[in-house]
Amino acid sequence: MKYIEELLSNLQQLSPIDTGVQSQIKADKGIKAIVFDIYGTLLVSSSGDIDQAEISTQNLENALSASHIEVVKDNSEALQHILDDFEYTIKICHREAKRNNIPYPEIDILSIWEIVLLHARRKNLVRFNDDANILRMTCIFEFLSNQVFPMPGMKTVIEKLKERGYPLGIVSNAQFYTPVVMNYFLNNTVSFNEEIKNFDSELIVYSYKLGKGKPDTALFADLVPVLKKKYNLQPEEVLFVGNDMLKDIYPSNQQGFKTALFAGDKRSLRTREDDARVNGLKPNYVITKLEQLLEIVS
Repeated sequence: MKYIEELLSNLQQLSPIDTGVQSQIKADKGIKAIVFDIYGTLLVSSSGDIDQAEISTQNLENALSASHIEVVKDNSEALQHILDDFEYTIKICHREAKRNNIPYPEIDILSIWEIVLLHARRKNLVRFNDDANILRMTCIFEFLSNQVFPMPGMKTVIEKLKERGYPLGIVSNAQFYTPVVMNYFLNNTVSFNEEIKNFDSELIVYSYKLGKGKPDTALFADLVPVLKKKYNLQPEEVLFVGNDMLKDIYPSNQQGFKTALFAGDKRSLRTREDDARVNGLKPNYVITKLEQLLEIVS
């Protein structure tokens, strides 16, 4: 835990890159709740998206070493073999899920690494020391592979929306370490808790928990009965905020939510103009700064 806290505290600041897009906002008193995407929306992501992290043998070596998992054989070959096995295992899991009629499968990254590293140990590529920790290794590898930082205004906007009484939720292509990062940036604590400060835990949907990823509309459909039962809200009273026209705006629109495209960072803005599913689809709002949400709901 201490190593992960030190790693997060030493993250280099990432600033969003201007997209040149003009915001399109207006006050909307009909919005009664707000749901967010995380990567590329609440967090600046060096790769733009959790799905596009840059993996390397150097990051793997650093993560293994910090987690007391020792590479036994020739480092470069062993490390590359482990990464190849990692990518192959993900492909196999995706293939099996699609055979079970899951069009956009999501894996549990910790389970994948457990399979891969136990396999590597059987092949005598790595040695587990007494305090070896695959969970820590997974966190460190992911934090090194896709560095993140709070989007400007993230903490302030969330706190102000919460103070105004808006129920807040999340629908994210995420892994178990995602709330670890969010809670560190929101209240400077590190814990492996799936809840995130200021967000309603019943309005949080993580792709890895469902085994399905966006743009599967099932992630958004799960929120509809909770919003109705707990807050007596209809989908059209809920605003979803995300940076991807296909993965965020399209599926949330399909479920009847109002939508705001976050166009505040060139790394993560995905307009998907070549995808037929978003042809003619326009978000209700376009924002280039998170603070503009406060103007919409004012």
